[in-house]
Amino acid sequence: MIKRALLIRKLRASALKKKKRIRIRQILDRFHVIATNLNNIPRETTGWTAALTRGATTTTANFDEFGVARFPTIATLTTVSFVLRIRNADGDLLVTRSVPADLEVFVARF
Repeated sequence: MIKRALLIRKLRASALKKKKRIRIRQILDRFHVIATNLNNIPRETTGWTAALTRGATTTTANFDEFGVARFPTIATLTTVSFVLRIRNADGDLLVTRSVPADLEVFVARF
């Protein structure tokens, strides 16, 4: 009787250990650009715009106040490289960066 109880306890313990853990992975479905300073602190970007250029095609997106621009027409993972141009609220060009393929998010530090 005691052996049977110990055996049942071991079986229950091993059954708990064998449960698979489900790994939650967040995937962004659209391409995002984050504007930060050199200390990785998001910039105040109200009124700023980001433009991604590939050949003759340019897609633009507006930044929110937290330094994030979402491109609703560019699905991720990107399959091509882009040229990124960020302009402030006055339309002045602040930075130009090359964005490689296979990304969901690009962090522009300047």
